[in-house]
Amino acid sequence: MILKRWFKGSIFILILIAFYIILQKPPVKQYNINIIKEPHDLILVDDFAGFKGAYWNIVEQGNNYNNELQYYKSDNILYKNGTLVITADKENYKDYTYTSGLITTQGKFEFLYGKIIFKAKPAPGKGLLSAVWLLPKDGSLYPEIDIIEVLGEKPSEIWMGVHYLDNQQLKSNFQTFIQKDNSFAIYELHWEKNELRWYVNGELVHRNNKNSPHQEMYLLINLAIGGNWPKKPDDNIFPSSFLVDYIIIIPENRTL
Repeated sequence: MILKRWFKGSIFILILIAFYIILQKPPVKQYNINIIKEPHDLILVDDFAGFKGAYWNIVEQGNNYNNELQYYKSDNILYKNGTLVITADKENYKDYTYTSGLITTQGKFEFLYGKIIFKAKPAPGKGLLSAVWLLPKDGSLYPEIDIIEVLGEKPSEIWMGVHYLDNQQLKSNFQTFIQKDNSFAIYELHWEKNELRWYVNGELVHRNNKNSPHQEMYLLINLAIGGNWPKKPDDNIFPSSFLVDYIIIIPENRTL
């Protein structure tokens, strides 16, 4: 009887140990990542292996804002080795002395709140301005969210912020961040209803909880030449290119 009770007790203890091991073992997680080919209302994932017309417009345009000097043309947009290459150059074209490139998601991928993540290297050179930014779907100029703006003469200095109207007066809220070098970096904007947050290589570098826009917007990526802020370019720096390795846009309530 004693042996029988001992045997039953041993079995019970072994069962308890087995349950303990099972409960302590971390669950196996499985992640399914789907690259969406049709972006509307879902997510945008582009590694720039080639032009994806479902996402982007390549803009042909002169008469740009801020007294800029470039004519945007499609020849200045290239997809090389999985990288978007936007090149600014000095050349005579349609009464302009300089050319560059601009792509947008206007009419193809517009969203309200979400995350924008991309890896990029701004173009160096005095008189250049590399930019990734957002404008309203309705075609108005404000509010404007600048995810990054980088002057070519200070390629380690990253500007980020918002332009907005307050009682019909244009106002701005901006912050700068100094990078350690001028190589590729990963930039993020987390756009929420009550807050905007900017990250560089995973580090939170700017937060704005007062002026978050509340309307659908589209994305622009461009390289400007001259104008009110960059000023007259140094002609010795041409050609110079703004490089983007990849971009991901995840609207609110969407996941990879």
